[in-house]
Amino acid sequence: MERSLSGRPAAAPSPFRRRAGALLLAAGLWLLAMTASAADSDFVAAGSSAGVDAVLIIDSSGSMKETDPRRMRVPAARMFISLLGDDDRVGVISFSDKGYPVAHLTPATEANHRQLFAAVDKVSALGAYTNLHAALETGRRMLDAADGEDRRRLLLLMSDGRMDTGDFDQDQALTRAIEEDMIGELRAAGIEVYTLAFTEASDMPLLRTIASGTDGISRLASNDRELHRVFSTLFESAKKPDMLPIEGGEFLVDDAIEEVTVVASKHTPGSEIKLIMPDARVIRPEVAGPAVRWHESDGFDMITIDQPPAGTWRLVSDGADNRAYVVTDMRLEGRLDVTEPAIGEQMQARAWLEQGGEPITAAEILDHTTFRMEIIPPEGESRHLSLAADAAADPGRFLQDFEFTRPGSHRIRLIASGQTFTREKSLFVEVPPLPEGATSSTPEPEAAVEPESEPAVEAEPEPAAEPEPEPEPESQAEPEPEPEPEAGIPPALQEEIIDPAPEAEDKAETQTGPGLGLILGLFVLANVIIGAAIGGFIWWRRRRRRKAAARGEADTESDTDADEQDEGPAKD
Repeated sequence: MERSLSGRPAAAPSPFRRRAGALLLAAGLWLLAMTASAADSDFVAAGSSAGVDAVLIIDSSGSMKETDPRRMRVPAARMFISLLGDDDRVGVISFSDKGYPVAHLTPATEANHRQLFAAVDKVSALGAYTNLHAALETGRRMLDAADGEDRRRLLLLMSDGRMDTGDFDQDQALTRAIEEDMIGELRAAGIEVYTLAFTEASDMPLLRTIASGTDGISRLASNDRELHRVFSTLFESAKKPDMLPIEGGEFLVDDAIEEVTVVASKHTPGSEIKLIMPDARVIRPEVAGPAVRWHESDGFDMITIDQPPAGTWRLVSDGADNRAYVVTDMRLEGRLDVTEPAIGEQMQARAWLEQGGEPITAAEILDHTTFRMEIIPPEGESRHLSLAADAAADPGRFLQDFEFTRPGSHRIRLIASGQTFTREKSLFVEVPPLPEGATSSTPEPEAAVEPESEPAVEAEPEPAAEPEPEPEPESQAEPEPEPEPEAGIPPALQEEIIDPAPEAEDKAETQTGPGLGLILGLFVLANVIIGAAIGGFIWWRRRRRRKAAARGEADTESDTDADEQDEGPAKD
């Protein structure tokens, strides 16, 4: 197996990627867990093992040439298709004035990837209008036409604009039809809609209403390089895959993992990405063996490894927010006890491990496993909390009470870390804003994060050093190109750092007197030089003409003398 990773000859991997060796190792490792007493029926997995029917509805209006000039949506959509399983199906619809089916629901097997990728490639940017109602209606008809009983049904709507049919009254009527009728119909049919906006000029309120009304999520890709991250979020929300936490570029692979897929971001196109195996061997695209499938693009690389060796792996990438998805029989599950959270409302996060679909309750395992969570708000600092065991009520379950302190889209990372394994699960929550006039309690958990930014307080004396304004730009010029230190600076400190700029402008204005005099002097000098040059040229040209005239007269006189000499002898 290791030989195939390093590029040396090895047997081709099984197309089903289910290795008996890994299952035997996992069974031996978790024998105690499998023989433990079964938990009550309240242990419900957050995700569903049933297949997913997903229809990609892609905007083909002409404005997409500006919002996505490099067509980064194509590799991002390919990544989404590649991450789906063999039991999932994908369809593709292009829409502008109406919806145009490009590919009907097709199993997302590796054998069909080429066909589905080609369908995504066919979506152009030549349309004149943006009919969101027709797009959703076409997607619903595609799902209804397929036999999707007991399957999750998803629509992924991607657009960069607002409702635009060329008729303002019709635009308003179709928008009302979506809000008043279609959202309820989609929800009743069990169809979840995930919306992706390519620009803030999109109808974000409508896209959010569509998503929240159908239990989906809405996201904004601020630039084309963010598309694959947004698609990762959509995939995690739709499929709730098993993941490995990547911390400091490292992730831990255990014997229960049959396959790992790494999505590595690139800060700049063409930057090198490589994987370092536990035995220090390096995997690159050009040396990957048959057990490694490496797909490259400008914004990210996706690397899938069959039967990866157990141990600590390291990802070398200049990008951030990398992901590692795994196929494994040991899963981390989690959920929230409130389906529609509100700001300031007390709620509880729950997490547990499963093996073979049954919760793990063996003390030999759980006593050496820690559970924690990270709450990532739409902006600002994350919160890190530990989960405690609830042995009295439900052995194997770990709990933590918390509350949301701000509205918007939140991501909750649940992480379980054992002696030889790690697992991660992502949950996504939309928190509505407070009603008009309502107030919430002070967000104490976020205030506790402030000490992390204490090192930045060292910059406070710099704005106060008014007699020496020159060193301040030099000392502050270093963190500006680096986004990480700048993101960790509290707003109050950012204002103090920005304050010296107006002072520098005032000082520059006091120096405009000498600068203006110098400019005027140079202007006069330049005019004198230009005038002298022109006068010299005119004088030289006239002198040249006089000399030419003088030479012409001299030649005429010499010719006349010669003629007179010739005529003299003839008269004699």
